[in-house]
Amino acid sequence: MKKLTSALLLFITSFFIFTSLNGCGDEDIVTNDPVTTTKGVFVLYEGSFGQPQSYDYGFIDTGLDTVFSNVYQNSNGGSALNSFPNGMILSGNELFISAQGTFGQPGSMYKINSTSNQLITSSPSIGNNPYNFAFANGNIYISNSGSDYVKLTDMNFGTVIDSLSVGFNPADILFAGGNVFVGKQTFTFENSLAVINASNQVSKIFFQGPPVSIALNSGKVYVSTFGYKKIFVVDASTALVVDSISTSVSQAGIGYLASGSAGTLYVLGTDTAFQYMQGVSMYKVDLVNKTIDPGFNVSVTGTDVIYGIDYDAVENKIYTAIAKGNINGEVRVYDPSGTLLKTYTDIGGKYPRRFAFKY
Repeated sequence: MKKLTSALLLFITSFFIFTSLNGCGDEDIVTNDPVTTTKGVFVLYEGSFGQPQSYDYGFIDTGLDTVFSNVYQNSNGGSALNSFPNGMILSGNELFISAQGTFGQPGSMYKINSTSNQLITSSPSIGNNPYNFAFANGNIYISNSGSDYVKLTDMNFGTVIDSLSVGFNPADILFAGGNVFVGKQTFTFENSLAVINASNQVSKIFFQGPPVSIALNSGKVYVSTFGYKKIFVVDASTALVVDSISTSVSQAGIGYLASGSAGTLYVLGTDTAFQYMQGVSMYKVDLVNKTIDPGFNVSVTGTDVIYGIDYDAVENKIYTAIAKGNINGEVRVYDPSGTLLKTYTDIGGKYPRRFAFKY
């Protein structure tokens, strides 16, 4: 079996060459036992290519200290999400998920009741490979990584309001300061951060390397530029670059960024050519002093990789999603000093990637 890099199939065109990772194996048997979720953490996992039962999410009930796996399938009569779910946001009591599908073809969007985990509505066709999304101006902006578009829809995916050309392979996306910021995949031919204003006009900020990840902290947008190991600082309202931070990570590049408390950013160091969300070390950056905390040491060993990072601002904890190849991944929870607090050794699915916190 082949597991897709960044959830996409190996695909060669005149525009780019794309590579893949290995991954295969059996998933947990779906029991069709509905799951009710209250306080805890949703964990979205990409799964493995060609294994529909592996496209799902789990839930960590922090009160019971229990993990529920394959929550969507168990709560929707065994129905699976589309292949390679990647984006997840909890808004009120509604859980939104994007699933890329086969590369170069339409993917899907889902709105799910976050208590009963039953589907509210979905759309089987929101552009080519809906990778991630952001809420802005009462609508949803969805990056289509298999194209050069961001699709704009209503909150029920019923109507595609607009298609905005933002440059090849849009991926990470967030709304801040009245603007929507759109990063790119590592294999893009255009190293630009697209900025969509309130009138849906697109402008671009160009960098030396692909702006693969974006995070918001204290009114500033932070952009990682992969192999250049530099974080650029953009004013959220003016969309102007105002500063930069050079990182001294030991890996070949920096990938995924996760915003921590005010003035703190968590950065993934990566040695992998195309995987900005895959690495073995996480760093803590002091955004005020523009330094890496030397006492913060979070890393994995062996064949494990850090495949996702998020910060629980209410509980003041850092969550890392650990991919373990052909077996189900795990979640490790740290305090802000880097002390390991808890390990959930089987999160119920392969390649866990995104978190959403429910209180």
